[in-house]
Amino acid sequence: MSGYFVTGGSKFKGRPLTTLPVVLNRDLSRIINSNLQLKSSHDLEHLRSIAQQRDEWTKLTARIREAARASQSEH
Repeated sequence: MSGYFVTGGSKFKGRPLTTLPVVLNRDLSRIINSNLQLKSSHDLEHLRSIAQQRDEWTKLTARIREAARASQSEH
């Protein structure tokens, strides 16, 4: 996943691709009172450090699920 954030090369023209980092960033942005995002390699390393702490990772994934459910109920 680190290669996703390497800059360079030409950008793809056309419809934006739905990639895992894009979906994860969107899910993180739905969490209320959170400044977590996945837009750079620094953000990826921060999320990896959270993932290594089992309790914190469990809390984060629970918050993502709650936000996703709330988002689905709005539509």
